[in-house]
Amino acid sequence: MTRILQFICCITAISFFIACDSKQHSESNSKESNSQTEYVPTLRVGVNAEYPPFEFKKDDEIVGFDIDVLEYISKRAGFKYTLHHMSSFDGLIPALKAGKIDMIISSMTATAERAKQVDFTLPYYEGKSLYLKHKDSLDLNSKEDVRGKRVGVFIGTIQEQTVNNMKDEYDLEVVPSDTIFASIMNLKNKKVDVVVADHATSVGYIKENNELQGFYQEGDGGDGLSIAVDKGKHPDIIEKVNIAIQELKQSPEYNEIIDKYKMK
Repeated sequence: MTRILQFICCITAISFFIACDSKQHSESNSKESNSQTEYVPTLRVGVNAEYPPFEFKKDDEIVGFDIDVLEYISKRAGFKYTLHHMSSFDGLIPALKAGKIDMIISSMTATAERAKQVDFTLPYYEGKSLYLKHKDSLDLNSKEDVRGKRVGVFIGTIQEQTVNNMKDEYDLEVVPSDTIFASIMNLKNKKVDVVVADHATSVGYIKENNELQGFYQEGDGGDGLSIAVDKGKHPDIIEKVNIAIQELKQSPEYNEIIDKYKMK
């Protein structure tokens, strides 16, 4: 009888240790599984931080409408990010294609031409163009008045494309600049007669420069400001970002961001 009891006790002890080991193994697998599901990728996001209010430098930090939009989207789409300033707006897509960055958010309008190289998300903002003049230019009051004028544009923008398409019909002298600031300075110093730029950006410069004013507004001809990733490589990111953009545009935060940067 004693041997039987000893045998039962032995079996019970072995079963206990097996159960404990199984529990520990299960917990270990669970932790590994949780670790995998909790992985959050960090994307390198390219910007040209010289186009307020969309993106600009303030106290050595890149801020702006696009950055606030990115912050909202990244939390909903499940990724972290680092910002990478490109000295040229025109260099953003080449940097993306070369693998130097993973994503672009830089007040970039989705166009058919750009879509040959990149995949765009849904638009997060509808773009408009504003024609600017010096207040002394009393002869500039409509688009027709631009004929034969010197027109400044920021290289790589959809406004440059628009003006180049007008060049022959309107007999324009197109004056491209590496930055929007340079275009504005050319207008202030009367080196150009007109500058065509994004509406929100133009309004900001008008507020800071009393001698400038807008005289004609139109749609920018694109499909809206969108986020770009390399062609055919990140359909999962596009899907998640699109959902986040839809949520953002339906949320109170969207209008708060618009109001914050005086986009209206």
